[in-house]
Amino acid sequence: MIGLIRKTAELATSDPERRAHAVREGLAILDRDFARGRVPTQIAGEAQRVVREITGNPDPFRTVKDREMAVAARLITDLQARFAGDLAGLMRLAVLGNAVDFFRELDEAELARPAKLYRDEVSAFEQRLDGARQVLYLADNAGELYFDYPLFRYLAGRTSVTYVVKDGPVQNDLTADDISRAGFAPQMPNIITTGTDTPGVDLELVSPGFRNAFDQADLILAKGMGNYETLSEMAAGHRVFFLLMAKCDPVARSLGVPRDSFVAAFGGKGGRPDA
Repeated sequence: MIGLIRKTAELATSDPERRAHAVREGLAILDRDFARGRVPTQIAGEAQRVVREITGNPDPFRTVKDREMAVAARLITDLQARFAGDLAGLMRLAVLGNAVDFFRELDEAELARPAKLYRDEVSAFEQRLDGARQVLYLADNAGELYFDYPLFRYLAGRTSVTYVVKDGPVQNDLTADDISRAGFAPQMPNIITTGTDTPGVDLELVSPGFRNAFDQADLILAKGMGNYETLSEMAAGHRVFFLLMAKCDPVARSLGVPRDSFVAAFGGKGGRPDA
């Protein structure tokens, strides 16, 4: 979390005094809110909001997102050819996009390894999909759009699917503006936002429109650790299907898998990840 605050400030401004001020205020939020036991993604959202306000930069990760989307666009055709076009294959393609940590130099060799699911409940998802009238697909990072799109189109061929993005920039999470810039908007008409610029889904802050869509959805496909951290303890867990790579020890322990494992499963194992 400290590294994220520093990284956001570094990307937001080249002014050393303003950058130092932003880091101090972000770390103050971190100290205060961890003591209150808040979810890490909630703390990250508030800290980054303060950094953006102090630096006057509304989208510090703009260049990071542009770079990751350019790399994903270049790689996706060859990568998609390695996967079957059924639900199981497209789930593995989608989760592979979550494997890349776009905060460091991209290791393209990482994408060449098989996307083996350590927890694989895709067949259970498919059974539930047969009776689902409405599916919410909760997006994660910007570059994952290219990995999500084939799965989104497959699901849209079987039921009504709504793709959910952040209402405003927060770290490298996907927004509606990113989708438009990439040229996907005409092919993805059912897009809504959470109504917030917080990582994951904070149901205390989301818009009434998103909350209604969330409550009415028969299935919720949630990409990435931010969505897992915020949704894994909810009573709606029986409707939420997590698709992610467990990139840190707390999330891996919570899911009952080794670190860096791929997961496609309903609910969690041990509740909210610890700090």
